[in-house]
Amino acid sequence: MALLAETLVEEWLNRRWFFTIRGVRQGVDEIDLLAVRYREAQQPEAWHVESQVSFRPIGYITPLARELARELGKKSTSVFRRTDQQLEQCVAAWVRKKFLAKRKVVARESLWPGADWQFVVVHGTVKYPAELDVIAAQGVTLLPLSTILQDLCTVGSSLFTGTAGGDLAELIGFYAGRKGGTAPGEQQQESPNPPAGADG
Repeated sequence: MALLAETLVEEWLNRRWFFTIRGVRQGVDEIDLLAVRYREAQQPEAWHVESQVSFRPIGYITPLARELARELGKKSTSVFRRTDQQLEQCVAAWVRKKFLAKRKVVARESLWPGADWQFVVVHGTVKYPAELDVIAAQGVTLLPLSTILQDLCTVGSSLFTGTAGGDLAELIGFYAGRKGGTAPGEQQQESPNPPAGADG
């Protein structure tokens, strides 16, 4: 699911004229997507995108901060209702790891020195909506996957597109068209007659 979501996010960015690099690695650290778009007489628009998509979440997006897990004697993936203070601590640690870790800063700077990177999180269904507010308060832009899918369902295609992502987007657009009747470019056909004897 995570790979499919990243592929669709990349396709959505490509259709908006972003050049993208997916799966940037620095040691054991990885960046889901880096995207850069030209702007005339300005610095390029630069996004660091992390995809955190789930449709049946059982816990928080952010794991327990290491210090908090040690203090509570719990695993980082333990599921329990956090206090506001605990949630802020976990989100802050997660944002540092995902976006502000030294290796990731170096990776972004080496690809486009001096760019003013915008941090973006793509998300699906969340169990605790308050967590999104805390993530946004850290200066991270939130982008629902539903918004991306809706945009990809728009009739027509882009000249600037990916390969696998483009195929997936076409399938999504085709299905969206079928929900409203005949998909664009598709002729309505009568159901074929059943083979002789099929009705007993």
